[in-house]
Amino acid sequence: MLRITILSLLLGTVAFAVLLTQLFPPDYRAQQNAPAIVWDASKAQVTSGTPKREGNELHIELDGNGIGQFTLAAPSIAANDFSFIHLALEQSARDMLVAVTWTSALGSGASYAYELESRSRHSLWLSTEELRGWDGTIATLGLTFTGSDGDTVKVRDFSIYPASATRQLRSVYSDLAGYAYWNRAAMNTYTGTFNASSFYPVLLAVGLLICSLLAYGLLLFLLRKKLIFNPSVVALIFLTTWIILDLFWQSRLLHQLAETSRTFSGMDTEEKMTKGPDAELFNFVTQTKPMLTSDGSRIFVASSDKYRGMRTAYYFYPLNVYWSLHGAKLPHKRMLHKGDYVVLVKPFPFRFDPQQHQLTAPNVGNLKAELIFSDTSGTVVRLK
Repeated sequence: MLRITILSLLLGTVAFAVLLTQLFPPDYRAQQNAPAIVWDASKAQVTSGTPKREGNELHIELDGNGIGQFTLAAPSIAANDFSFIHLALEQSARDMLVAVTWTSALGSGASYAYELESRSRHSLWLSTEELRGWDGTIATLGLTFTGSDGDTVKVRDFSIYPASATRQLRSVYSDLAGYAYWNRAAMNTYTGTFNASSFYPVLLAVGLLICSLLAYGLLLFLLRKKLIFNPSVVALIFLTTWIILDLFWQSRLLHQLAETSRTFSGMDTEEKMTKGPDAELFNFVTQTKPMLTSDGSRIFVASSDKYRGMRTAYYFYPLNVYWSLHGAKLPHKRMLHKGDYVVLVKPFPFRFDPQQHQLTAPNVGNLKAELIFSDTSGTVVRLK
């Protein structure tokens, strides 16, 4: 039973790889005749940062603004001639942002950038057909690094290739094996894909399951004199594909666990808030709270961003806070009192003129108000 299960999975994997590359090939595969543009460190033109070349590796130290940038010294290329980009990087700072940048040779020379979501950058394959703006003729192509002054990055490979079955499979594996730090959207939906991913992991797992089951059926037909149908084999095939899918999820989960530990280990609750995803809002409220009187005045939170408004209201508790998800940002004018506070969290639908001491609110009108506090996150005013 175990041997026939393994054989069915192996045959199913081969069949699925063939079907994936033949039924869903990269766009323009048949038209691609241009040779690959293979990495040559000596031809890279560094425009920001301090370069150092060792063999075919390019080392860049970020400049005083925390920027490093280079472009490939290549003539204009047709975007449709190249389906894949391969990157191999080593960086000194874990939080360094890396972006593939290119400019169009047509019209006004529009610039485009794709910020790498995957943190697995030692060998990363990208499908160019998933990159927004990868079209027409490309005049320049390069990488931009954003971090802190003195951070370094080592570029071991930055090449672009035409389509092939092996490169497509490497791209799919890069998508499955890569990981990215979770953001606030991950608590509601987690697809397991990047913006540049070509396939969803669940669909790939279903495809592998179907091909493996068909392979088992084929073995039953070819070896019908020796084999009989065993439902346990079907169950094992299903369980194996489920485990394979879950292993990629568990890998990303462990990476996130390590990142969370690195960021928050040893901190108390308040320190964690100043480093977490709501650090900007938490610091804004922390600075504002001592300026508000505790005589029962109401605090109205207004923001066009539902998440930012909700979180700001949460951090103001246990004060007398009002925030509405679907209703009006402020009640009717006659229900507002002198001394009430209005917290405008960017982006907000209101307009405040500190010179005229006037707050203009949609569906409410003009209100007399004085400025209490303002920074890049928002503004706090008190009604007069």
